[in-house]
Amino acid sequence: MRVIERQNLRWVDILKPTDEDLKFLEGMNFHPLIVHEVKTPTYHPLIEYYQTYLFCILHFPSWDPQARQIRTIEIDFLVTKEAFITIRYQEFKDFEDFWSDANSGTKADFGKTTGHLLHQLVKKLFNNTFPELDRIKEAIDTIEDEIFEKFDENIVEKIAAIERQILGFMRAIKPQKAVWDAIPQHVLNFWGERLKPYFSDLIADYNRTLSAIETHKEIIDSLHFTSSSLLDNKRNYVIKVLTIFTAIILPLSLLASIYGMNLAHLPGAARDDAFWWFLGGTFAVTAAMLIYFRIKKWL
Repeated sequence: MRVIERQNLRWVDILKPTDEDLKFLEGMNFHPLIVHEVKTPTYHPLIEYYQTYLFCILHFPSWDPQARQIRTIEIDFLVTKEAFITIRYQEFKDFEDFWSDANSGTKADFGKTTGHLLHQLVKKLFNNTFPELDRIKEAIDTIEDEIFEKFDENIVEKIAAIERQILGFMRAIKPQKAVWDAIPQHVLNFWGERLKPYFSDLIADYNRTLSAIETHKEIIDSLHFTSSSLLDNKRNYVIKVLTIFTAIILPLSLLASIYGMNLAHLPGAARDDAFWWFLGGTFAVTAAMLIYFRIKKWL
């Protein structure tokens, strides 16, 4: 547990709550169900309004460079008029950057209300997702160019990697829609009209993030379908060529098998130039079949 105090406000940050931390929360008269709720992380965002405080669970996407995927980071908020409590279950660099700024006094709104602090923190965490979304957009544009300019089978793996990142964003952001739909009324009840514009700003950031993710997903799904269609066409062409090759070889193999029989008399086998007649016949059959396939537009 660590604390920043400024004017009449106190920010308490708890990482991986211990029994001592839970006793501290109990001492602040939070409901026992809430204290039990914050013992472990949850997969379900929520917001609950009590007369003296707000309880909110939000999830934020974070890029893991080692695993090369998007992780979901949970932050639980317990907000009273005088205290701002954050509860986390893993390290989060963007959060640490904001804490350092707040601790050094560079956040001008920190000392106004807990509502201003909540707005500043969540806005910071939302805004930090946009560079990663921009990077995904650039990767999608590159994949689109590769599909239509120099298509190869490796493109499917690149698309799958981008899809995994987009799914990571979706997993973190989309389930919170019900929470953000309910926030305006809770903010109005708790802080009044004066903070409503700040949280309208956060809702706009959330909708912008969700819209970008959904747009990326639609585009990458379309590119996946297009690449799969092109790959199928390429494979079908290969199969068609092999089938035609087999069809051409079949009558030649039949002729070779007939004249390879150990029979006393075969038509034309006794001629001195039988080999050349046989070779010419095979070429003639091959040419005739190729012309037929061309007329049928199978080649």
